[in-house]
Amino acid sequence: MKRNQAFAAIAAVGLVLGLAACGGGNGDQDDKDDVAAADSGTVTWWGWTPDTPVAEKYIEKFNEEYPDIKVTYKNYENVDYRNAITPALESGSGPDVYNISAGGGSADAWGGFALDQSKLAEEALGADWRSLFTEGYVEQLTTSDGIMAAVPLGGMAAGFVWYNDNIFAEAGATPPTDYDSWVDACAKIQAVGKICFTVGLGGQDTFPTEMFHSVANSVDPDWFLKATTGRAQWTDPQGVEVMEIFQRMAEDGIISKNALDGPQYPLANEEFMRGEAAMVQMGYWYAQYSGLESAKTAMESAGVSNPEPFVQLPLNFPDVAQKGNGSALFGDVDYGLAINAESKNIAASKTFVKWMTMSQVGQQTVASAIDVIPAVKGVTPDWDTLVLVDQAKQQPALTQLLDESTSTTQTRQWQATDTTLRAIVVAIQELVDPTVNKTIPDILQTLQDTSEPSDMGL
Repeated sequence: MKRNQAFAAIAAVGLVLGLAACGGGNGDQDDKDDVAAADSGTVTWWGWTPDTPVAEKYIEKFNEEYPDIKVTYKNYENVDYRNAITPALESGSGPDVYNISAGGGSADAWGGFALDQSKLAEEALGADWRSLFTEGYVEQLTTSDGIMAAVPLGGMAAGFVWYNDNIFAEAGATPPTDYDSWVDACAKIQAVGKICFTVGLGGQDTFPTEMFHSVANSVDPDWFLKATTGRAQWTDPQGVEVMEIFQRMAEDGIISKNALDGPQYPLANEEFMRGEAAMVQMGYWYAQYSGLESAKTAMESAGVSNPEPFVQLPLNFPDVAQKGNGSALFGDVDYGLAINAESKNIAASKTFVKWMTMSQVGQQTVASAIDVIPAVKGVTPDWDTLVLVDQAKQQPALTQLLDESTSTTQTRQWQATDTTLRAIVVAIQELVDPTVNKTIPDILQTLQDTSEPSDMGL
């Protein structure tokens, strides 16, 4: 494994997590900032990600170094997390450590309950600590009041699809690169009794906005983020073209007929993991299911008995506008770890957060889970420790995906308000629902009227 320069820099500022035990959790903010990290105690951690098996791997590795700190992880589905974390924090009964993401104003929504962790980061990494994290990650977890609510654990890129190589081989289909080749591939895949592209457009989850962003990037690579930040209108010609492409995708069988039956999780995820669908749009987090054991676990969770994992591979989102733009990836920090200011276990929580986000072993563990992109620059998976379903096919593809994912120039959800994301979902649902009698201009006007422009990054 190649030693990376980021951790050489960390070593130079003396990141050694030899931490003195200390009780904590009482007093005002300054007192809590001064609580020393401990080498014993308990920590409860809530998140919508990672999946529980990945979190257990993190905790197991952490306990090799800190066996006297017991970490208990509770995983929620995306919407369930939002519904659970706010009342828990407001009531003072929330977890010790909890996730904060870049999207939908999460830093402001939940950051007010967290310790400001800039002091913790400076103590661990030195005065130049910000430069060790991927550009933008710290900013995306900082509240509008300047509170660094969470330390980045990992980033996420999206805007591509995953395909089942076994199904493509069975169907004699070629992974699509544009709209026409996607239609051709779907005809061959459907002919062998498989769903071409599974997508969950129902419910309240905001996954459909990823597909909208990808289609928009094919139409005009700059337009989507301009619209989310109020520098363009959703009713612009680009918006009309995006919706027309969505409409054609439904008519031509690219979008599955059951798309409105549920959200991306569980509908699309389970159809893909059961081997019923040839393609699904998911982000980098899906790389973990290239691992043999992770693939088996995911398939079992989707209801497959005695699973035989298939080879999944990443694919650029097809250039559906066929203008030669391709469809650029987009990404930002996936999540960071916040410490609840009302926690009675601040000392142990600081140790856990430091190890996960700012230690060499912690970030290497994150990298090798191939679940998120490590927040510290330059960290890559230790491929020698990973057993993939098909090492020869998947390792080169995942290496290329990681390279592309760490060089994204567009943000994913950070520059879109939660109001806007939900308005986009409603617009898509109205478009593909045959019982809704609204024109594309009418749908887009409603989107324009109900969205809320963001000033993030301006």
